Amino acid sequence: MKNLFILFLFCGVFQLTTVRAQGYNIRINVNSMAGKNVILANYFEGKVYACDTAKLDNQGNGFFRNNQKKLARGMYILLFSPSNYFDLIIGDNQHFSIKTDTTNYLQTMKFEGSPENTAFLDFQKFMTSQNQKMQVLRNEFEKNPDKGKEEIRKAYTDKFNLADHEVRKYVADLSKKYPGSALATFVNFTLSPETPDFSAQVPEGTKDRDMEIRRRAFYYTKAHFWDNTNLTDSMLIRTPVFKNKLDDYFQNWVVVHPDSLYRACVGVIEKAKPCKVMFRYLLNYCIVYTFDNKIMGMDEAFVKLGEHYYMSGQVDWLDKEQLKKITDEVIKRQYNLIGQKALDLKLPTLEGGWVSLLETKAPYTLLLFWEPNCGHCKKQVPLAKKEIYDRFSPYGLKVFAVNTHTDKKQWEEFIEKNELFDFINCWDPNKQSNYWTIYNVFSTPVMYILDKDKKIIAKNLAVEQMVDLLKNEYKKQGIEIKN
Repeated sequence: MKNLFILFLFCGVFQLTTVRAQGYNIRINVNSMAGKNVILANYFEGKVYACDTAKLDNQGNGFFRNNQKKLARGMYILLFSPSNYFDLIIGDNQHFSIKTDTTNYLQTMKFEGSPENTAFLDFQKFMTSQNQKMQVLRNEFEKNPDKGKEEIRKAYTDKFNLADHEVRKYVADLSKKYPGSALATFVNFTLSPETPDFSAQVPEGTKDRDMEIRRRAFYYTKAHFWDNTNLTDSMLIRTPVFKNKLDDYFQNWVVVHPDSLYRACVGVIEKAKPCKVMFRYLLNYCIVYTFDNKIMGMDEAFVKLGEHYYMSGQVDWLDKEQLKKITDEVIKRQYNLIGQKALDLKLPTLEGGWVSLLETKAPYTLLLFWEPNCGHCKKQVPLAKKEIYDRFSPYGLKVFAVNTHTDKKQWEEFIEKNELFDFINCWDPNKQSNYWTIYNVFSTPVMYILDKDKKIIAKNLAVEQMVDLLKNEYKKQGIEIKN
């Protein structure tokens, strides 16, 4: 499924971001590469993709050119060799020239007709200098024998803050000089939120003062994480760092809870809505991230995103078949989310009677879907009996076991062979209950744990994980399961 989403994304992003206009004409001179090829490539998802190739003549002259299509705004690279390349900005002006020596391109690179790239080159030199300065300060601090003293720490903190202020002023000046440019978008993006000094706000003597300072700094940074990011400029998609920042945000700053994850997704997606390309990219990122999330219960965020955007008509770039694949995945999950009350199943039993899931009285119920011919079931169902039923049935647990196969003889033989007589054994040979949609049973085995109110408290866990969960649930009730 992930590959399916990504396929949709690739088909869309490159179609939407190839802009028809005056085209581009980038002349290049590299004396040391006379007669060789130079590749122009763009960044995407941590990889680079070739856009054009310049064959240099005997004087090292060549060009990248297309008279009909402009390049999408973003950060591109001049690839001289696999280990020798240089970043440049492709903005609105795409008619300029480049001259460089690959042995020292940072110092010899010159642009004509592209003040934006000249400024970007100066920015790279400035940041190299600032990083060196910061490293010197860090080394000095680590070697200082008095680094544990408050006055020494403060002195170095002031130096670090001064260096940071210099960077922020440099970026502000660039943004003012090149407003609305791809350069302005990128250099601002490199800035982290400027966090206040919470140590001045938390009085000395406060209980767990250091923890409180860190807590405030965390929530401030989270709230201002995207302050310096222009989410309406799709040039960020074609940089080597944008996806890294998305990954950092969702993996390290968003609380592990489906509602928090959903709100975080909507927060970035809605900011990007004025730019269809960025809106599309971020929606795809979030739907894939929530779909692939392996933490139990997080699929609720996937369902909410699917309902809010894909099933409401806001996605107009997928064909009917592609949209159906996503909405079907939403439907498979919307009835069996963690915390929801299980929908009832009224099914015939092996003996010919009828049973109801919701009328099954038990402190915990293992809802098990299986079939006798399934290879995994042959291992997992006996294991579930041994590790779950045999351990917890003395404390009231029951197993509501739904056979998904239609051969009654094979069903009976499996029950007899594995001594599953104490399970509530039922089936749906006429396919009337729609259990496969309600409980997402498109392969077997599928297992859920329900509490006494038939609320779903676990799904998609291995048997040993369900054992641990049940032990913890019983422990909350004062029952210690030691076996």
